Amino acid sequence: MNVLLIYPPFSLASYERLIVAPPLGLAYIGAVLEEAGYKVRILDTVALNWRNPIKIRDRIHLGQKWEDISDEIKRSKPDAVGISCPFSCQSHNAHRVAELVKAYDTDVPVIMGGAHPSTLPERVLRDQNVDYVVIGEGELTMLNLLKTLSKGASFNGIDGLAYREEGKIVINPKKKFIEDLDSLPLPARHLLPMNEYFNAKAPHGPELMRSPFTSMITSRGCPYNCVFCSIHTVWGHKWRPRSPDNVVLEIEHLIDVYKIREIHFEDDNLALNKRRMEKICDLILDRGLDIKWFTPNGVAIWTLDKNLLEKMKKSGCYKLSFGIESGDPETLRFIGKPVDLTYARKVIQWANELGIWTHGFFVIGFPYESKASIDRTLRFATESDLDFASFFIATPLPGTRLLEIVKKEGLIENDPNWANLDVFNAALNTKFFTIEEIDSLQRDLYVSFLRKRILNSLQPRKFALRLKKVRSTEDLLFLSRLSTRFLQIIKRK
Repeated sequence: MNVLLIYPPFSLASYERLIVAPPLGLAYIGAVLEEAGYKVRILDTVALNWRNPIKIRDRIHLGQKWEDISDEIKRSKPDAVGISCPFSCQSHNAHRVAELVKAYDTDVPVIMGGAHPSTLPERVLRDQNVDYVVIGEGELTMLNLLKTLSKGASFNGIDGLAYREEGKIVINPKKKFIEDLDSLPLPARHLLPMNEYFNAKAPHGPELMRSPFTSMITSRGCPYNCVFCSIHTVWGHKWRPRSPDNVVLEIEHLIDVYKIREIHFEDDNLALNKRRMEKICDLILDRGLDIKWFTPNGVAIWTLDKNLLEKMKKSGCYKLSFGIESGDPETLRFIGKPVDLTYARKVIQWANELGIWTHGFFVIGFPYESKASIDRTLRFATESDLDFASFFIATPLPGTRLLEIVKKEGLIENDPNWANLDVFNAALNTKFFTIEEIDSLQRDLYVSFLRKRILNSLQPRKFALRLKKVRSTEDLLFLSRLSTRFLQIIKRK
């Protein structure tokens, strides 16, 4: 059976940054299917045409043209097609790809997976061009579905599958997750256009220190329940780690095969187990692996201590992003984030002293958040001595507690148009602010943070800390690029 896995184009606002990174979800599924004897092709439509974004009214189409995607489908002659849909705001593009598949051959099964269909399987299956939805972690569900299709058997026993039967939508809830992640093959990067990612140099994180780079995932699942996060719909609540040996095996493979010099760990909870993280660092050092790495998704700041940070630095960690979210204790309680702000300051200080660049993630625009709360967030961002800060706006995504809260408060319609939700601009009014006021506050936060950061850096002790992070031409160039990117963010605001 020929299986075609497709990563659809993106529709971006003119101010949004280009991201061209390997779709690891499809690469893992491709590896499992290949191991089972299927012939697999991955079509990353973004990577194959990132050089030529197309302006369509006030949006930018990033990726191959629709007619070119249609031609690729015809050339592949697939027996089944899987479509990735990781973001609700991009779901219209995934459905357009499904339409192209059915235009090629209505009998080809179309399977959609990712965060959006995992959260809203019924909605996705209203589109007659989609036959099946894989809910959550996709490797085994996809494999079992394809086996069942070949046999013409019943879908009743397939965990995490939604489908239509006699005109009705049937949902088999996701109950089973892969406990032993070491049992999975390494992602099938040989099916991806790796050189395009290297040439684009447009990672999930803001900038690179070295190239070529790639991303990795060393664990799945999150035991926490932040109000704005929907990751549980894909990975579940239980944290499941890969072993240190398995993680470093992949790093060695990436260095040997692709000459990788920088790795971005995309985990939600990279250091949840300190001993595991220490062992990963030890193995990188023991095997003499010359890499740089950082955490673009953020790392839980309460999982870190000074000894661990020292090992992380020695093993190649040059920058850490911290998901702090707020400098206001009351807002943190609303979010459900177990951040101790006093301890967070200590971790930031330790990282700075060790020469690790520090970046804080903050979110504003929660339904009950006041101006005083937002002011406390700015105060924490500046006084904690972070090098950089990002200020996002709370967005009520499908599958989040935040969505239920804003519905209850009448701040959003019961059936919102997900395609119009924007994680960079305010999507709804709050109890205290209009959409326009939240957008203005976000810009003010960036400008105020930059101004105070510059003033603080002129102090001799803090200037010495920054200087400690610039020990080579490589460090200096990275700082220049990162500063330029930060200024671009402020300018577009």
